[in-house]
Amino acid sequence: MRSDVALRMEEAKKLLEEANRALAEGRYEECCVSSCYAIFHTIRALTFAMDIGTKTIEDAAHVVCLHKDEIGLGREDCSRIYRAMDIKSEIDGGYMRRITREVAKRSLDDAKVIFEKAVRFIQDV
Repeated sequence: MRSDVALRMEEAKKLLEEANRALAEGRYEECCVSSCYAIFHTIRALTFAMDIGTKTIEDAAHVVCLHKDEIGLGREDCSRIYRAMDIKSEIDGGYMRRITREVAKRSLDDAKVIFEKAVRFIQDV
């Protein structure tokens, strides 16, 4: 399981770097997508670190939020996770026609917070 955790966290870190570049270059949709995937990989890493198997990203989000206190997350952090799922769903469904810089930046900030808290939790496991 340790390799799965490391692999997911490495991928999340790469996606955060991609999201940073996309934001700086004004590619806001790409920033949101990369930020959302960074959150998804991070929460998958958390479920692997807790040795809890999940089949879908939705299951992983629910498990992480059920264990939020143990992980060191708050209610706002769960909101960040679910917001990422909503944004990605809207982008994929073509409902979000124009993503503003503010939405992109918030998505990236959300992903950074979740990633940093996951790093702290995983180091202690």
